[in-house]
Amino acid sequence: MAYNKRQHLADNIAALEFMFMRPEFCLTEEGRRVLNGYSGFGGLKCILNPAEKDTDIEK
Repeated sequence: MAYNKRQHLADNIAALEFMFMRPEFCLTEEGRRVLNGYSGFGGLKCILNPAEKDTDIEK
């Protein structure tokens, strides 16, 4: 499976939303799956240097 920057970012955001946007926190199987998708933002330079166009992502 190829590395996908968009999916990586989406997985990280989903995990953060799961943790911080829910008033009640109960770790279910679905929650565990979402949290396992978090892998940090270190490899995503687009966080510090956002793309202006979709084609910038490929650089």
